[in-house]
Amino acid sequence: MSTQTIVEHRKFICVEFGKTNNNKYWEYTLYDDGTAYTEWGRVGDKRGDNTCSHADALKKARQKTNPNNKPDKLYTEVKSTGTGGSNGYVSSIKQSQLATIAKKQIIHDNPIVQNLIEYLSKVNIHNITTSTGGAIMYDESTAQFKTPLGVIEPVQIAEARVVLSKIARLVQNNDYTNPQFKPLLNQYLRGVPHDVGMQKITPRLIFKDFSYVQKENDLLEGLEASFNDISNASTTTKKKSDEPKVFDVQLSVVNDKKTTSFIRNLYQSTRKDMHWSNTLSVDKIYKVDISNMRKAFERRGAKMPDIRQLWHGTKDCNLLSILRKGLVVPPYSTALCAGRAFGNGLYFSSISTKALNYAGGRAPGQKSYNAARTFMFVSDVAMGRTYMAKRGDINGSFPKNGYDSTWAKGGDSGFINDEMIVYNLDQANLVYLVEFVNRR
Repeated sequence: MSTQTIVEHRKFICVEFGKTNNNKYWEYTLYDDGTAYTEWGRVGDKRGDNTCSHADALKKARQKTNPNNKPDKLYTEVKSTGTGGSNGYVSSIKQSQLATIAKKQIIHDNPIVQNLIEYLSKVNIHNITTSTGGAIMYDESTAQFKTPLGVIEPVQIAEARVVLSKIARLVQNNDYTNPQFKPLLNQYLRGVPHDVGMQKITPRLIFKDFSYVQKENDLLEGLEASFNDISNASTTTKKKSDEPKVFDVQLSVVNDKKTTSFIRNLYQSTRKDMHWSNTLSVDKIYKVDISNMRKAFERRGAKMPDIRQLWHGTKDCNLLSILRKGLVVPPYSTALCAGRAFGNGLYFSSISTKALNYAGGRAPGQKSYNAARTFMFVSDVAMGRTYMAKRGDINGSFPKNGYDSTWAKGGDSGFINDEMIVYNLDQANLVYLVEFVNRR
């Protein structure tokens, strides 16, 4: 293989099942000395390689992407970053930078908080691997995330979200024999390459039940986060020598009895034995001040009627990202995929253990998640004018015109426990981060 400068690197994938069982890739690397290196195989498994001329590689690429090819011969380009190849994996953003910056920039004055930051930084590095079942690997020696054919770019993630939302509807209805399912799965796997070994690709293999739809949604969110976390933050850097301002947040341990008693009572008073998390008890309480989130709430949310203190549960691997930028409203196409029954918004609950179940992946449809430490936020939430959801509203159109929020009241909405949803970021402000421990 030439060691000259790389001029171009492109990857192509062919996914087709039914009569065949194709999940194969072909890629080439062009060098400035006029040579080209090509490689091919099943996704995740190199089968062959060759050195040829520029012209031959480009001709082969045109042949493979000819729209007149039969489905089992038609390759589409994977829009990904980095170089792939015989290792079957490719590098992306160096997420370890985020961990280092977090330790420097999160303002704190207590060794307990320092321990928390170090823990969250470590968990964040493994965020994508733990939340996607190994679909993405992390190489600690190079501090790089790796996927079978590269880290796909945001435009392709957006396209995959649309396809996944259509698949989600079919899985939700148990409609695996629908003639649209196979073409949609082909399209999804072309956009988001998966290493499924030599198994026969079927809808049920990839999407055994709805929890697998949610796992794929986590995968897309993880890919997007790996692409954006450092690249977005770097745009605020004024000089090359400056460290990007990534975290504008303060954390402190709460010790005063009045606050600790309030938080403990807020948890205990709505704790329910029916929930997996009911064996957990409050351990530590941290005061949180995420600057951009607080300022947005002060401008609008704080002036709205009906402000409540509600719970928001999340996995520990999401916490560092939340501390960096606050809560976010996901793209519209993720609502069904992520189990958001009342549209895309920020979800809270007045029932403590209902929200805490989300921290352990024990919410309906989720796969369990074994975290070393368990956390949940207390947030000020401006409900404003609230729409009371009815049983027939689930997976309908939200928010309702003229309303600022939705309240899915337990027993009246088709849900057993309360869920409160607001649809604008400036309607919520995270105030406390509560850590729990199992004392039983």
